[in-house]
This record gives sequence, structure tokens and C-alpha cells, in this order.
Amino acid sequence: MREVNGTELLAGSDHEFVVNLYTVILNRWPDEDGYRHHLEKVENRPDQRRRIVTDVANSAEARGLGVVLRFEGDPPPAPPGAKAAPAPAAAAAAPAPAGGDLADALARLRAGLEAMRPAELAAAQRLLAETLAALAAHQADRVEARLAALEARPGA
Repeated sequence: MREVNGTELLAGSDHEFVVNLYTVILNRWPDEDGYRHHLEKVENRPDQRRRIVTDVANSAEARGLGVVLRFEGDPPPAPPGAKAAPAPAAAAAAPAPAGGDLADALARLRAGLEAMRPAELAAAQRLLAETLAALAAHQADRVEARLAALEARPGA
């Protein structure tokens, strides 16, 4: 496992960003097509850098190198061979209730997470964080649209 701090890759010019992306994550110089591809994705769009770092770190090539991506503020990955405390056997073995009880769903989730390798768990955490951020942005947009509609009403 090789931990990479993605926050350190976000700075610099677009050219430096792409070169650092390859040299730090993939441990090689960028090939011409890859360089051009990633430069076009990020050129004059610094808001795309974190997503591109995550995409490259989750590539098959990076996974084959044992890369685990972390951004400042993210929890550190578990050390190799470390195991979380086992879930209670009764909770993990219990079938899902028809009503979708949250406690049982969380127990099943915990049991599944404990079986994941650290790199898989880190990728799942990143995906969850990105999904929650997108959901929060979507909800904020909906609230703003509703407020704008209310303000546009006559007499408002």
C-alpha cells in the first residue's frame, strides 16, 4: 500500500498538475495521449482537479500499484492487516426486516465494510463523501429555486 496525499497534487499550473498526477500516483512520466487527455480536462478548470486526482488514483493501474488516495481532513487508511471489531453475530446474521429498520441496515453495512480491504474501504468512503456532497448541492439548488419562485410571486 502506498498512500498519496491528493491535497498536495492540487496546486501548480495545469501542466505541473498533470505531470505531478502521473509521477506521484502512477510513478511514471505521462504518455503523450494521457497528458493531452488530462490537460484538456483540467485546462482553466481548477475545480476539476480533485475529481481527476480521484479518477486516476482509482484507475486499474494505480490500484495495481497499491495506491491509496487521501486528502487532508480525510481519515488515515487502516494499517495493513488491521481489522475492525467484529459486528455482533446476531446483528450481522439477522435477516432484513420488511420495514427496512435502520439499525439492522447499519449492522449489515458494518459487516460488509469489515470484510473490505483498506484500499476498497478508502474508495468507498470517497465515493460516499462525493455522493453526499452532490446530494447536498442538489438539495441547496432546490431550496434556492423554491425561494426564487416564492419571491417571484405577486405581493411577495
